[in-house]
Amino acid sequence: MAEGILNRKFVPAGKQLFLTGDRGEHMYLVQSGRIRIWRGEPEHPVVLAEVGPNCLFGEMALIDEGTRSACAHAVEDTTLIVISGEKVRQRLAEADPFVASIVRILARNLRAANDQLEGLMGQVLAVSAIKAREIAPNSDTQTLAEGE
Repeated sequence: MAEGILNRKFVPAGKQLFLTGDRGEHMYLVQSGRIRIWRGEPEHPVVLAEVGPNCLFGEMALIDEGTRSACAHAVEDTTLIVISGEKVRQRLAEADPFVASIVRILARNLRAANDQLEGLMGQVLAVSAIKAREIAPNSDTQTLAEGE
């Protein structure tokens, strides 16, 4: 590829690369290591993907010019190839308009699917919490009854 498009970046295990809502300036290709892509609360993350060598991530914010739709952090020491957002947008602008439209539609659909998945996972957590509260008193009652 042309000079200035690609750079490498080392991300140590556990380090956050970006957060939901951050502006997308680059997309990334994993050269080695693993990156977890997730949404929601850190205590109850909704893991969307774990990407490893030869996988791209961070492209949606470049394609639709929105903000980051998820968080990304290194699961293990990771080396990334950083791809300039400016170059991606330039290439997208130069692409066949039909193909560029399809790419934008796919990014929009993926963003919507991620929103739905996070909503469903929130519902599952809420139902699990309710069920845990329903089960706990019965278990405590039985334990007390057995102790008498």
